[in-house]
Amino acid sequence: MSAPESEREGRISGHVLKIIRRTVGHTQISFAERIGVDVSTLQGWESGRRPLMAVSTGQYLRLRHLLHRLGASPRLLAQMDIALEADRFLGYIMGDQGRTNLDAHPLATWVITRSFTDLVAWAFTGTAPAVLAEASPQGRRGPSTNGPELAADERRHITSHLRAVAEKATRDSSIGALLRRQAHYVAGFDSSDETGEWLATMQRAEKRRLGSNMDWSPSWAVVRSGAHSLARKGDTEALPQFIGVHVSTDSCEIANLNYWAYWLGEVRDPQLADTFMVKLDVDSWRGDLLLGHLVAKLDPRNPYLDVVAHTLWALVIRKPGLVDGRIAGAMTPELQRVLEEGPISPQSRRELEGVLYALRMAQRK
Repeated sequence: MSAPESEREGRISGHVLKIIRRTVGHTQISFAERIGVDVSTLQGWESGRRPLMAVSTGQYLRLRHLLHRLGASPRLLAQMDIALEADRFLGYIMGDQGRTNLDAHPLATWVITRSFTDLVAWAFTGTAPAVLAEASPQGRRGPSTNGPELAADERRHITSHLRAVAEKATRDSSIGALLRRQAHYVAGFDSSDETGEWLATMQRAEKRRLGSNMDWSPSWAVVRSGAHSLARKGDTEALPQFIGVHVSTDSCEIANLNYWAYWLGEVRDPQLADTFMVKLDVDSWRGDLLLGHLVAKLDPRNPYLDVVAHTLWALVIRKPGLVDGRIAGAMTPELQRVLEEGPISPQSRRELEGVLYALRMAQRK
């Protein structure tokens, strides 16, 4: 488990450990006694000064198993595992000394998931992943921070690194496209105007590269993620335009659904390249998790509403068996609410009305 010295980072996994320790009802003193370490060691783990990834695999597993026996939620323990990957990512960037092998960059070696991305974003935005926010004690007093923090110089370094690798990534390879896409997306968590302008510039360049091609390609995936990043920053045109122009073929519809399924964990096997979007059989995953997520995100204030509405519409068409009378009855009020509250784009309105019609048909069976 031990990582190279230059890549050791622990602030994210440390904060996750702190949250889990509190959920099982232990203070730092009592928990340190229970696991047989000095309280200063535990404090170092939780603060990130002594990165968890620097401990031996055996010691980490003993810590994890003890937390489980004390009643820690398996979902929280899974977050701690993923937090180690998020820390490794931050540590790789913090220790960057001008590495030239971009194919070995963490964002070029696998397709990142929502769980990983939410943990990395936590350090940028201060917003904890939902599973951690629900577990965190409310209204605590004292000097401890609410989550991992990045100093101003660290934030600048990470953002500069991501911009540099995105611009240097090979233009005509699937690995280069994967690196560009994911570097664009993670950089988008930086709230500066400079980063917003850079994202818009990169999106225009990627759209020129994609051109008039209506079928799926690695550049399609880059433009898709770019549209999401711009929507998060307040651009109200990027997503509707992408959906209207570039999600019009069967291969692109399948790619969008498969990516959502992977992003949310319906597709459990780690993917090494974006090509899984078109190679994966849509029938290989159920869709229940995706359906519930999309319905929960039906909110006119959601910057991603256009893609949520379109994906919900496509999911119901592709997997009509997902929606029985009971589920249709539960979903109908949510759809009616978003249609009535508005404002929503004409395309989203048409698609949600189509979903509502399908729900009514399901309730009549």
